[in-house]
Amino acid sequence: MKVDQQRVAKKIREIRTDLGYSMAQFGELISNSPKTTVNNWERGINLPKEDKLKKIALLGKTTVEELLYGTPEEVLTNLLKDHFQLQVNPAFLQQILVFLKQQKVDVYDEMTIMEFLQGIMDSGMLVERNDPYLTYSKVEGTESLYTAAAANDPLDPSPRYYAHVDVKNNRVHLLPYTFAKRQKYLYHNLPDLTNQVTIDFFTRAFPLLGIDLEKSEIVYYGIERRNESLNIEEFRYDRQLCVFETVEVVEEVSSSFKAEVMKMTLYLKKQQ
Repeated sequence: MKVDQQRVAKKIREIRTDLGYSMAQFGELISNSPKTTVNNWERGINLPKEDKLKKIALLGKTTVEELLYGTPEEVLTNLLKDHFQLQVNPAFLQQILVFLKQQKVDVYDEMTIMEFLQGIMDSGMLVERNDPYLTYSKVEGTESLYTAAAANDPLDPSPRYYAHVDVKNNRVHLLPYTFAKRQKYLYHNLPDLTNQVTIDFFTRAFPLLGIDLEKSEIVYYGIERRNESLNIEEFRYDRQLCVFETVEVVEEVSSSFKAEVMKMTLYLKKQQ
């Protein structure tokens, strides 16, 4: 990965000035480097040696990799721009970073990252489309629970669903979010997953969850409108028709999601 010496120079200068050190004082901390050496670093004439980079990074509360190449966000943004001529929204960028972290992929391993980005390019995920789609954000402190909000929807960018992601079985469980603006509507109206726009809305970000669309299943936790009773539907992707078909509900439903739906059915019945 190429080092931008001018960017590194600017970062070193920021670290020094933020700490309130003169060049001479800063040099003393970095292995007694002379003022002229610090000046050369900050002008981008040359780079500090590895042992000195480690000390500068420590003072700046950062890493050597970030000092040399930028933050993970900057690295990905630059790779997408320079190699794929693409810009993506910040929420999607964060989702990519979360996925890479889950897969224990080093964002500073340029070739591995390039192969990953090429893979999602081939899947069509990075094609610029302005229609809304769900982005999934992991709930802190959990292994497989996410909230799902609609990107590219200025009218309702807030979370709409909880999502339990079962990577092992290639299955995503969806429950209307507690504080969703149209929570009752989402319970009563199951998605039409034979419609390509709707399929794209729910699944465009599946690769970042480790879910293979062609083998995927969606379990939707809804409520039957007529009698306010439990209505759990499972949908399985048909690779030949390129749509989801309704199948018999699996036994491995999310017990916590099912319990939440049951509470909501009781509440709605009381409102009748």
